[in-house]
Amino acid sequence: MTGIPEHEVDVLLIGGGVAAAGAAEELRRKGFSGSIALATRESEAPYHRFYLTKDYLRGTVAADDLTVHSPEWWQHNDVQLWLRSPVQSLDPDAKTARVGRRTVRWDKALLATGANVRLLDCPGAGLAGVHYLRTTWNADELRKDLQTANELVVIGGSFVAAETAASAAASGVRTTMVFPEPVPLARSLGAPVGRIVEAELTRLGVVVYSGVTVESLRGDDRVSGVVLAGGAELAADTVVVGIGARPEVTLAKRCGLGLGETGGVLCDSTLRTSDENIWAAGDVCEFDSIRHGRSVRIEHDRVASAQGRHAARAMLGDDVSFTTYPYFWTTIGADLHIDVMAIEAPGHEAVEWELPVRPDRLAMHAAAEYPGPEPAVFYYRSNGETTGYAMVNGELSLPALHGILTDGHREIGRPQAAFGPWLVDRRGIPRIGR
Repeated sequence: MTGIPEHEVDVLLIGGGVAAAGAAEELRRKGFSGSIALATRESEAPYHRFYLTKDYLRGTVAADDLTVHSPEWWQHNDVQLWLRSPVQSLDPDAKTARVGRRTVRWDKALLATGANVRLLDCPGAGLAGVHYLRTTWNADELRKDLQTANELVVIGGSFVAAETAASAAASGVRTTMVFPEPVPLARSLGAPVGRIVEAELTRLGVVVYSGVTVESLRGDDRVSGVVLAGGAELAADTVVVGIGARPEVTLAKRCGLGLGETGGVLCDSTLRTSDENIWAAGDVCEFDSIRHGRSVRIEHDRVASAQGRHAARAMLGDDVSFTTYPYFWTTIGADLHIDVMAIEAPGHEAVEWELPVRPDRLAMHAAAEYPGPEPAVFYYRSNGETTGYAMVNGELSLPALHGILTDGHREIGRPQAAFGPWLVDRRGIPRIGR
């Protein structure tokens, strides 16, 4: 890289998501007094994306409600926020970067570039009315179309697809959902929990086509139909594609960082990349996981935030492995909430537990105004070991579960003992982990 550095920072955070924001917060919390800059191609400060398909799409929260930190926080903590400033190149040897029009010298860097949506690859995919959801701008454009839409087709069986379909149907839009898996979210939650999701989507009015693939989209300038393999056609004046995401590793490739089998930036257990002065966090991070016994990449908001904080401590000399257990949650419409804490879930056996409390303890669930699925608890099992837990419409005692997993008591034994005193009123008690 050429050019005299116009700026110097001690820590350069590359990316505009919760991983970079978490790193900035942790550096200051730990007493780091050096200069910090967060550079992102986005026009907004870091925000929580998981609300885009839910509250934000339905218009019940504003963009300002999604932000990780207030504008005052960045100023008070002296973190430079460089918006609309993509990092175009990174030179690990010279420890410089090209950020927008700036040449920046840095001492340590965090790569938290996130992921990009997987694009639909079929004829007609570029027609007007075809949407992807990754940013507030995407959600704003979709919300405009939904105001006049007659027929919405959601392609995919992912969290984004299921949450969007539920939100659209709840808003009164005729919605159809198509995906190749046997049930929605089968890859992430397993078939038993996926069946609960499908039943709730159907109850909300979503027409579900499982086990089918899309052959093409039809239309002149704007989409008018979705053609399925076999020739059947669904009417559609609006389409949402939710078929997953790919880690954004363009910058990592350019500067020669090692990549892993899943396509992420390869890191050791402390989240350090192949360069000793660069760490990675979030969707782009493929790290050597002690918990899993192999390299993994986890695409969840809470994991990304935790990794950003962990990388910050590593920059300050903490040589400890990242061992946080993956925890995430989703809501499908207003009446289905699912919490998951799992090392492994997809492809593993999901077993329902008999609830260890009386049904009358499940406060408010039986009321007519809350017609969602009955509370249920599942555990994931592989080779005789418990690898995770899922809770439908209840409150997990996550500290108790975390303690059991951390202590290594992974034999199934008496699963009810994992809960002890667990909270069950999902509406009257603030959510754990939100």
